[in-house]
Amino acid sequence: MATLQSLEQRIDRLEKLNEELIKKVARTNVELFYLSQRVTALEQGYEYPKAPLQTTS
Repeated sequence: MATLQSLEQRIDRLEKLNEELIKKVARTNVELFYLSQRVTALEQGYEYPKAPLQTTS
């Protein structure tokens, strides 16, 4: 059976993973918002200057 200390360590790791996941979801939401605004602008006839493709890491 797992000891109290090992359970606390697992909880700490899970909390850290949860925080990282929340940050990734927040970044994704920002990117989706930006893209939706860009699509709306393009649909309304706004022309964006050509920009090189950027990758997110």
